[in-house]
Amino acid sequence: MAYITQLKHLIQNELIPDVEEHIDDIFEVIASQKDASPQERAQLEDLQALRDEYKELLGEINNGQIDEEEAEQLYTELTSMREGDDEDDDDDLYYDEDDLDDEDDYDELDIDEDDDQY
Repeated sequence: MAYITQLKHLIQNELIPDVEEHIDDIFEVIASQKDASPQERAQLEDLQALRDEYKELLGEINNGQIDEEEAEQLYTELTSMREGDDEDDDDDLYYDEDDLDDEDDYDELDIDEDDDQY
């Protein structure tokens, strides 16, 4: 029963709340813009589908349709996916692709020493 309990806790207390938080964030962006871009709509639909899958899985756990072995596999898969997402989020703190576009906007330090212009 250990993995079934851990899986239930993971889904109920971590995964579903995280997905719902992301859904709320998208709704806030949409509300502030008064419209949703096609990417935001697609992301919203994907997150809502993911939340529904988690809730369905939680229902299967509560109805005893998942055994300990399957719970272990699901728990391992979900936690490894989640750890992968956390690592990607950490990378975003240090690397922003948008900054690459602005790389040459302020090249004040690229002055050639032999250039008499300055």
